[in-house]
Amino acid sequence: MPDVAEIARSSSTEKRSVQHYIDERPIWSDGTILPSVPMTAMQWRIWTLAAAGKFFEGFVVFMTGVALPLISREFGIGSAQNGLISAASLLGILIGAIGLGGMSDTFGRKRMFIIKMIIFVAFLVLLLFCTNFISLIVCLLGLGIALGCDYPTAHMIISESIPSTSRGKLVLAAFAFQAVGALGGTAVGYFVLVADPSLDAWRWMYATAIIPAVLVTVGRFYIPESANWLHIRGATEKAEQAAQRLLLRKPLYPGTITLARAAADAAEGHGKGGFLALFNARNRRATIFASVP
Repeated sequence: MPDVAEIARSSSTEKRSVQHYIDERPIWSDGTILPSVPMTAMQWRIWTLAAAGKFFEGFVVFMTGVALPLISREFGIGSAQNGLISAASLLGILIGAIGLGGMSDTFGRKRMFIIKMIIFVAFLVLLLFCTNFISLIVCLLGLGIALGCDYPTAHMIISESIPSTSRGKLVLAAFAFQAVGALGGTAVGYFVLVADPSLDAWRWMYATAIIPAVLVTVGRFYIPESANWLHIRGATEKAEQAAQRLLLRKPLYPGTITLARAAADAAEGHGKGGFLALFNARNRRATIFASVP
C-alpha cells in the first residue's frame, strides 16, 4: 500500500538537500512507489571509476613483488635496496592519503579525482624508462602518492553520490577491488614473465596497466561534480544541475531539483569572514534541539 505521506512529500515543492533527492524512492505517474531506491547509470559509473582506483592500488603493489627479482638483477642491487623498492609505493600511499587526501575538500571531488589519475598515468609511463635505482624509487613513490590521494577522494565521491541505504556495502565493495587488483597484478606478472623471460619483462608488466588507467582517467572527465560539495560551497544552481545529471533515469524522476539555500547562505557568510555568524547559527540550532522535551 503506497505511503500517502510520502507521496505528499514527493509532490511538494519545498526545497530540499541533495541527499534527500538521492534517497527519494521514485514515484511513477500511476502512483507506484518503488520498494527501494534504484541506482542510476551515472551512479554506477561513478562507483566503477572509484573502484578502479582501488584495483590499481592492489595491482601495482603486488606486481612489484613479481617484478622485484628482475629489477634487482638488472640494476645489480642488494637486499636493502630491494626492501626500499617494495616499500616505496606503500610509503607513497601513506603520504598521499594522510598528507594530500583532503585536497578534494578545497578543489572539488571531480577535479582531484581526475588529477590524481593523471599523475598515476604519468608516473606509470615514466616507470618504463627508469635506468637506475633512484629513478625507480621516485616513480614508485609517485605512483603511491597518486593512489593514496585517491583513497579518501574515492570514498567521498561514492558516499556523496549514492543512496544512504546502499552506501555501506558499495563503499566496502569498491575497496574490496584492492584485493582483486592484487590477484590481477600477480597473474599478469606471471603471464608476462612466461611470455617474455628477459630482464626487461618487468617493464611490460607495468605497461599492461597504462591503457586501462588512461581509460579510467578519460571516464572520470564525464561524471558530474559532487552536488553535495557544490551545494555546501554555495553554488546552488550548479549543484542542482549536477544532481539532475546524477539522477537521470528513464522515466525521468525527479523531474526538477530545487535545493535549499541554507547551505549556500552559510557558505557565503563563511567566505566573507562570517565565521562568527555561522557559529552562532549552529549554536541556535543546538539550543532549539536541546529545548525540545
